[in-house]
Amino acid sequence: MQFSNDDANQNHSYCENALGIFDGCYESSDDSVSIIPSFTNKPSEVRFKNVISRAFSILTRRNKTSDTNDVSFLGVGKDGDIVIDPSVYMPSAPPIEIDYSAYKEVLEVEPPEWLRDSSATACMQCSAPFTALTRGRHHCRFCGGVFCRGCTKGRCLLPVAFRERNPQRVCDACHGKLDPVQDFLISNISNAVQVAKHDVMDWTCAKGWLNLPIGFSMEDEIYKSSNTLRNYCKVARSNPEKSIPLAILKEAKGLAILTVVKAGAFLSYKLGTGLVVSRKSDGSWSAPSAIFSLGLGWGAQIGGELMDFIIVLRDIKAVRTFCSHMHFSLGAGCSAAAGPIGRVLEADIRAGDRGSCMCYTYSCSKGAFVGASLEGNIVATRMDANMQFYGNPCLTTSDILLGMVDRPEAAEPLYGALKDLYSSLSC
Repeated sequence: MQFSNDDANQNHSYCENALGIFDGCYESSDDSVSIIPSFTNKPSEVRFKNVISRAFSILTRRNKTSDTNDVSFLGVGKDGDIVIDPSVYMPSAPPIEIDYSAYKEVLEVEPPEWLRDSSATACMQCSAPFTALTRGRHHCRFCGGVFCRGCTKGRCLLPVAFRERNPQRVCDACHGKLDPVQDFLISNISNAVQVAKHDVMDWTCAKGWLNLPIGFSMEDEIYKSSNTLRNYCKVARSNPEKSIPLAILKEAKGLAILTVVKAGAFLSYKLGTGLVVSRKSDGSWSAPSAIFSLGLGWGAQIGGELMDFIIVLRDIKAVRTFCSHMHFSLGAGCSAAAGPIGRVLEADIRAGDRGSCMCYTYSCSKGAFVGASLEGNIVATRMDANMQFYGNPCLTTSDILLGMVDRPEAAEPLYGALKDLYSSLSC
């Protein structure tokens, strides 16, 4: 699509203004194989009912015939190993350019004044009357009108003047207006394209001393994972015999990094969050995808500890397993922690709707804990965190881990920590 120089200059000026308005004014809290990414199937929310139903589907393998997203992206290399075809790392189409003048009215709109709840007794789109339990009121963030839940299912990034980087609830009519400019807004104002502000991980920053088990946003997960990798580098240099073997790390196709809290006696409970990144054939890293873990352990054990996990994805099968919306792991391990220093060694088998694999886990732990146990975990993709970070509600885990998403500027601390990790291996 072509447009005039005046429009191009105006577009360029708008981009500069967009970044300038946010700067300092807002801070987020939070051989050949082809693949056709699906942007139409929205993943289900992670609820207890969904966990049970997905577990049943995996065990009975019913999902193999009904999952339209189960597209094979694997091939066989010259040495017989399973590999990802390099073509899947390339976007299927070039970025869409927009004619700024055609969407100027939408891009420069000012935030509306929301209508009062009492101004409407029925949905302003479908005219269905509001009720206390079955049909509540919801405001469209773009026009300020009052609608029911069924007429406000869409989530969109809003123009710069709204000062919102997370996708917001909008009515169906406003979704149609905003949809053509989403690519432009994603590349200019989403959380992923912002420069990381929390990048101090030494003794001068309290968060650098101790990772919290729960991260409320992708920015938190990036900070925690960067801190974990840098701490691991220090441990590996001082105690090489207690680190992950260099040969395993060099051949790794990806890493999953989590911070998990574990406590109990005989029966232990685990909860934590983190992220996963895959390693491409050229040695570069994909964009990160947020995950959370919930688990139980049984055995001769007692105490409580905080663990920083580094899970080594040994091959492409492991990457494919983490592309699942949810997968299960079963393994055995021993743990010992006394004060700020502890070690946990585990090997586990993981299975999800995209495949199964075996992974090795290294971790540093803090607390007072000792024991050996049989561990079972559920690991799921945090679609809400990915949506808020990348600004695209239709983005899938496969899109992120297969390199179809550009490396986000906000994840530079993570890529710096990964570069330090692998540069230390070559020394």
